[in-house]
Amino acid sequence: MKEWLKLTSDEIRDLDKNLPVIIPVGLVEAHGPHLPTSVDIDSCKYFARKVAENTGAILAPVLPYGFSDEMREYPGSLGLTVDVFLKVIVDLCHNLCAQGFNKVIFFTGHGANKGPIELAFYKVWEKYPDFKGVCWNWWSDCGITGIHHADKGETEVAVACGTPVYMDRVIDFNIKKPWYKIRSRYALNKDSGGINGNPSEADFENGERLRDKAVAVLTEKVMQAIND
Repeated sequence: MKEWLKLTSDEIRDLDKNLPVIIPVGLVEAHGPHLPTSVDIDSCKYFARKVAENTGAILAPVLPYGFSDEMREYPGSLGLTVDVFLKVIVDLCHNLCAQGFNKVIFFTGHGANKGPIELAFYKVWEKYPDFKGVCWNWWSDCGITGIHHADKGETEVAVACGTPVYMDRVIDFNIKKPWYKIRSRYALNKDSGGINGNPSEADFENGERLRDKAVAVLTEKVMQAIND
């Protein structure tokens, strides 16, 4: 596998520049009392590595500090503001394009990363018009529905990707979202850790099925990028 951190400078220079670079992007974020703050990092790292192994794409190091949005007030959350995060993505893409890598694929484990990443592409195009970028999350971009924050589905897949779970601490909580965009999940309920759903109903065999489906769909998508 072509893993950026395991290669020398000369080996990276000599890589096939038609190969896409996969960058996993997560977030250090509260996921209720039953899951650690690593959930979004663990999932994007898992899918990025599996797909790089399957396709021969280049695996870049994970970016652990994503865009911290509605959950930033919960204890344990560590992330970037939207303007800083956008600039980080632009700089990473500029660095890759300057070295001849114009195909960049972001795998995100945190849904709110997608908007700023896609906005960043417009800044990249100002300097590198041949840049080809995309951001996929592991659920909705793979046809997987019904995934909400720290709920049944996310808990199942988190465990399937190697994240520890503490089911003896689990609580169920369903958010009643207003008609407007929420600024703070903490303001709605400070004790839930951002849970939106029923993680107590987690079926870990189903988590493996969802995980494998995401790997298969993402593998197909990356192969299309390689052949483009």
